[in-house]
Amino acid sequence: MPSAVTATVEQLREIGANGSYRDMAALADQTPDFRSNNAGMRHSEYWYLKMRTGDWPMAQMERLLALPHAVRPSARGKVYVWPLMATLQADQITPAVARDIDRLLGEGQAQAIRAGEPWPGYVLGIAEDGTWLFFVSGAG
Repeated sequence: MPSAVTATVEQLREIGANGSYRDMAALADQTPDFRSNNAGMRHSEYWYLKMRTGDWPMAQMERLLALPHAVRPSARGKVYVWPLMATLQADQITPAVARDIDRLLGEGQAQAIRAGEPWPGYVLGIAEDGTWLFFVSGAG
């Protein structure tokens, strides 16, 4: 993994462990086209709402970054995507991966994904230059 990606991962892990949704939003706001599920709200507003429902974005981010990642090509170069399992096609979900998906997302989710349902969990992406590109949930 390039040192710029490693530095961003460490920064995100620090926010996940000791920071707040405001810290996440400040970093996200440094990328003009950063993607989240904010639906027109500021990232800080959206992530605050997520926290109020008990879905702590910092904890979700920290969990993702502890999992294996994938590397995907894009128009801006390589993108490092967490978790790897969110990038797999249905026929690539082995029994071991299915257990990991169910552990992360809940019982039966691996089977739903194999049946064609979109990935219901969070996905995080960092460009090879270290730019944090996205943190979305329910990405298909």
